Amino acid sequence: MKILEAQSATLTNYEVYLHLTQQAERYERRESSEKSRKGGKHGRKDHKDPKDRRPGNLATIVKELLDYLREAPSPLGSQPLPYNERTIKNLLAGLRPWDFTKGEIIMILNLRPTKPENLNTIIEEMEERFPSDTTQAEILKAITDVLGRPDGEAERQAMTDNAREARKEQLDQQAKQDEEMEVDE
Repeated sequence: MKILEAQSATLTNYEVYLHLTQQAERYERRESSEKSRKGGKHGRKDHKDPKDRRPGNLATIVKELLDYLREAPSPLGSQPLPYNERTIKNLLAGLRPWDFTKGEIIMILNLRPTKPENLNTIIEEMEERFPSDTTQAEILKAITDVLGRPDGEAERQAMTDNAREARKEQLDQQAKQDEEMEVDE
C-alpha cells in the first residue's frame, strides 16, 4: 500500500466512518461474489489478483476504529446517526456568520459541543473573539440545530464505564507490581 499524496485533505470523523463502512461493504461483496463464482467454500483456489490483497491487520484496524467511533460520547455513537451527507454543508451555512477556521469546524463536527465550556476547548481565543454569552449561546444553538443533542444518559454511562475500566487496569497493574516485588524478596 502506497501513500500517494500525504494529507491532501483533513477529514472529519464522519467522513472517515463513511469511508470505512463503505470499504468494508465493498470487501464483503467482492469476497461473497468470488466465493459464489468459485463454487462456494470448496471451490478451487485461484491465484488472487495483487490489487485484491489487503494487509493482514486491516480488518482488525477497521473494526477497532469503527468501534471507537461508535462509542459514546462520540456523536457517531448516537442512534439514529445524527449526520448525513448534508450535515457538513448545513453546519457551514449555520456557522458562517462567526468566521471559524477549518480546524475549528472539523472539531465542532467531531465533538458536537453543547455547552460553552466544551466550545471553549475547541475555539481558539473564544473569550476575545466571542465575549458575549449571547453570542456563545447562538453558536451553540446553530450547532445543536444541525448536529442535534447527545443522549445524556449514554454519555454518563460511557464515562462511568471508562472510569471503571481505567480503575480496573490500575488495580491489575498494581497487583502485578506487588507480585513482582514479592518474588524479588
